[in-house]
Amino acid sequence: MVESAVWKAYEPYLVSLIIGGLIGVEREYKKQKEGVPSFGGVRTFMLISLLGTLCAHLSKQYEFFLYLGFFVTAVLLMGAQLVEKSPRLTSSFSALITFLLGAMCSEGQLQVAAAIAVSVLFVLSFKEQMHDFVRHLTMEDLFAFLKFAVVTVIIYPLLPDKNFYGVNPKEVWTMVAVISTIDFIGYVLTKVAGEKGVLLTGLIGGLVSSTAVTVTFSPLAKTNPLFINEYAAGIVGASAIMFPRMTFLAGVVSPHFAMYLLIPSLVAFVGGIFWAYKISTSKNTGRTNIEVKNPYELSTAIKFGIFYAFILFVSRNALKYFGDFGLYVVAAISGLSDVDAITLSTAKLFSSKDVTLLAGIVAVLIAATVNTVFKWFLTLSMGNRELFRKVTPGFMALIIGEIIGIALLFFIK
Repeated sequence: MVESAVWKAYEPYLVSLIIGGLIGVEREYKKQKEGVPSFGGVRTFMLISLLGTLCAHLSKQYEFFLYLGFFVTAVLLMGAQLVEKSPRLTSSFSALITFLLGAMCSEGQLQVAAAIAVSVLFVLSFKEQMHDFVRHLTMEDLFAFLKFAVVTVIIYPLLPDKNFYGVNPKEVWTMVAVISTIDFIGYVLTKVAGEKGVLLTGLIGGLVSSTAVTVTFSPLAKTNPLFINEYAAGIVGASAIMFPRMTFLAGVVSPHFAMYLLIPSLVAFVGGIFWAYKISTSKNTGRTNIEVKNPYELSTAIKFGIFYAFILFVSRNALKYFGDFGLYVVAAISGLSDVDAITLSTAKLFSSKDVTLLAGIVAVLIAATVNTVFKWFLTLSMGNRELFRKVTPGFMALIIGEIIGIALLFFIK
């Protein structure tokens, strides 16, 4: 008990020292690397963090200490800016944040403080990459992002939180925000990896749309036959990424459902990635950009919301009147265009106990199989027979992986 009490007393200061040291190391490294005047280094940031912890501790008896400490720190930072004649504010703001993180440690919010510190480190460490990314942004990218962000903030609070024929508008818009965020992250990664190898670009592009990757790479494989192995590998890899994406989306609605969906998804993913790597045997590494439109468009979000609500409504009624078979038919039809909506709606049906676990997983995998077959034949219609021949083992591995995964589920259950 004595040791526990001692550790509890010293723990905030230890975590505060570590946080200040981490941020200070990054600032010291940048200062030495760039060779320009900049405020503070390792020792300074460790002391600032400790000062925040001490002030927060003392403020429990004397309230003004925390405000006084923050004010003194800000004044010293302004003085350092004037003396060093450095127009840079990044280090100054980092120091103020470090002070507040130290104060949070004193209040026992260690995990939150550590998470914020990691976020600060990320922002500070990837300065060049962030600036380079912004340089490649277009006005269309900015407008699309701003429109979606503003409309989401305005619309979401206005939506009624009640069921209309089994569909909750607020829940629908929440799923729209989740999907759009994932799509936007994939879009950003695709732009960053656009000049990398085709396989890597295909894998990242699959986070946005494996169908878009297939549509982009298939004609290129016909016009650039020297890189047909790379294009085939990119298509199979993007299709394999679809399975962990489905599992993640299901987990947003029902972690229990996603836990069992992970089994067939993982088997299919491993089989697809194995064949994608095996296909990519050529020493010539192609370079290309995937033509994926910015998914942060309001019209795209609204269309998905309507589609998701429709699939949820139809699935619920198909279950009611036709049982599991009706859900399977809806899943097969939905899979021709998209697997996200049926994945989310089925997970929702499972969480509300309208569908059994195995029936729900089979429905999602039926949609995935139909979507996979559709992309498989796109390689023939938009590409050529050689591309179709090369992707066939990979697509077969995906489908066989699903079947094996379902069999494992039956064995486990």
